[in-house]
Amino acid sequence: MHTPPPGSSSSPEDGGSHVEDAQEAIGAVVAWYSRRLMEARRAGDQQRLEELTELLQACAEDRRRLVDAAPEELERVSAQYAERLRKMESGS
Repeated sequence: MHTPPPGSSSSPEDGGSHVEDAQEAIGAVVAWYSRRLMEARRAGDQQRLEELTELLQACAEDRRRLVDAAPEELERVSAQYAERLRKMESGS
């Protein structure tokens, strides 16, 4: 039987599933930004490139903070990023 390394547990008791949910939510937003970044690069839109680069950096910072976040913070981040993605996909 495979034993996961320490710290890689995903049981709800230790917040593992909350971390995974938050990582997935941030990852979806990062993917959306990355697609737009490629479009801006092809279009030569330097202002949009800079804006998207800053947004991607903020996502990376949020992702790094997940390691030490409490379950409540993880839920907040998941909800925040899920809402952000919904708005971006709907064009709001």
